[in-house]
Amino acid sequence: MKKTDPLLRAVSSLLRLHLPEGTRHLVCGLSGGADSVCLLFALHTLREEHGCTLSAAHLNHLLRGQAAFDDEQFVRELCERWEIPLLVERCDVRTLAQELRCGEEQAGRQARYALFARACAAYSNAVVATAHTASDQAETVLLSLFRGSGLDGLSGIPPAREGVIRPLLSCTRDEVERFCSRHGLSYVTDQSNLEPVYTRNKIRLELLPELSRDYNPNLVRTLTRTASLLREETELLNRMADALPPPEADEAGRLIFDRALLRQSEPALTRRYLRRRIEAVFSRSLSAERSQALLALALGSGSGRLTELPGRLAALAEGNRLILFFAEAPAPQLSLSSLRMGENKLPGFGILWISRDSGEIFCKDATIHRLRCDIIPDVLSLRTRRPKDRYRPVGRPEKLLSDLFIDARIARQARELAPVVTLGEAIVSCFPFGPSQDAAAKEGQPALVLRYEPHAALRPLFSLPQERPLQSPSFSGLEEQEQEPFL
Repeated sequence: MKKTDPLLRAVSSLLRLHLPEGTRHLVCGLSGGADSVCLLFALHTLREEHGCTLSAAHLNHLLRGQAAFDDEQFVRELCERWEIPLLVERCDVRTLAQELRCGEEQAGRQARYALFARACAAYSNAVVATAHTASDQAETVLLSLFRGSGLDGLSGIPPAREGVIRPLLSCTRDEVERFCSRHGLSYVTDQSNLEPVYTRNKIRLELLPELSRDYNPNLVRTLTRTASLLREETELLNRMADALPPPEADEAGRLIFDRALLRQSEPALTRRYLRRRIEAVFSRSLSAERSQALLALALGSGSGRLTELPGRLAALAEGNRLILFFAEAPAPQLSLSSLRMGENKLPGFGILWISRDSGEIFCKDATIHRLRCDIIPDVLSLRTRRPKDRYRPVGRPEKLLSDLFIDARIARQARELAPVVTLGEAIVSCFPFGPSQDAAAKEGQPALVLRYEPHAALRPLFSLPQERPLQSPSFSGLEEQEQEPFL
């Protein structure tokens, strides 16, 4: 094989520029298509020159019936013929997409990169090589343009990022196919890529050919060059943004920015600064539209709140502070339900146990309430608070339940989660305040004991000292990625 081939020279040049120092192994993502077969052949040819061993990884997405298994078999036979170690896995991407509540393209990408990570783990100093081409880059730039992306989106696919390199990114799809033809390389064709169904397919099959024919025959190269220039400027802006003073971080994990300092920088730099801090701390990526909305909130003169951010991320502007934090998920609902002796399971709230005792042990505890023994447990009901609820906890004056929460400095959201025990319309107990004056058992008397085991997320309601505000219990969980083609 002559290494003077222009495509091999382009691949070798990109490897020299972007392969991390100390890399000893390359894992080639291998679908069996022209791009990945070309890449595998090129890396196999150049591996000794760059001091790397080589293996491949293939994911069967189980999306195309027998064709997917035919592609898998083709890849197995190819790697066996070239004596290249191969890791093959299968993933029901359609089911995965449903579980993740995302599109099949995103789910497939996540599954592939998980496979690549496992493949790399078997080797020391390994890097994944994917077969994205200049044509993929051009499609990505146009997609980003149509979506209204900023500089980051228009910078397209980077030639390398942590653990990943794209050696074919300077080569067009036509050049790849001509390379395969010159060297007698067979490959499979995914028929779904030939159907103008997805937006990317329409750009590839219809828009790019038309624009190239009628406006610029070198459009793919032009868009690739534009992406490269924008990436250089993006990297400069990122360095400038990262040099700005960091925000404060409190114990709750919130980021607190000084709005006066934010106003001292150019708006474009402030917008980038906020977005990069969010990516670094909260692992969330903002669209251009959301970034602009956050900037307007930060630089505005009044107070306000922004909740339409990804993954329940929220922003609050008050006074001279801009606060970024994860908003709480909606609290669980507790509808009116009858209670019985023994265990009463309360989904999202915990368990309420009802038993009788002789009065020999008297316990004062926010989670243990003792009612008069003549109260019949079967007529008790449980609910959450309602507007204008009033009752008199034992040893205290009667008040609105809302005032009791305020006096105890219980956070507003936590107030909606406190279980209220009723006898008809009357409140006989409310956690954590205790039984009502009329329903409370006296010390030493037999009692009907209510023992509440709160859900883990509600325990702060019963354990934090009253001299400081109780934090809202957390129900949040874990919830973007480069816009790359579905290979």
